[in-house]
Amino acid sequence: MTMATLPLLDPIPTRAKVFGWVLVLAGCFFGYVYMAMPGAFFPGVTVETFSERFGLYSTGVRIFGSVVGLVIALLLNSAALLALMLATRIFIELGDVVVGLVLNGVPDQNTLNLTVLALVETYMLAFLIRHLRRRRV
Repeated sequence: MTMATLPLLDPIPTRAKVFGWVLVLAGCFFGYVYMAMPGAFFPGVTVETFSERFGLYSTGVRIFGSVVGLVIALLLNSAALLALMLATRIFIELGDVVVGLVLNGVPDQNTLNLTVLALVETYMLAFLIRHLRRRRV
């Protein structure tokens, strides 16, 4: 197998590339929201205690970390790396949904939004996997 046939180097289809850049922009926005102005988007949220600040800032850092991974995959034009980033994001988002359900007892808008995002990312992950498999045949 030559370097040119490695799945890591398979290019990202345009549809997935556009979706990836949308995730990057949304991630930058929400990372900023969590770190700079959480009260404006999440009513009742304060940043008065260390634990509140730590929770919000660490979420912002996690979002920005995901954005960095997406940008690397997109700039390298690697469908396999983008698929890996989507898989990790899906796992994290579904974990956040479970935490939200445990803490709230019922679904709220955030858990519903994260569930929808995880479903859309799962669709794109399946699309990328099919793309990578077709290129192997």
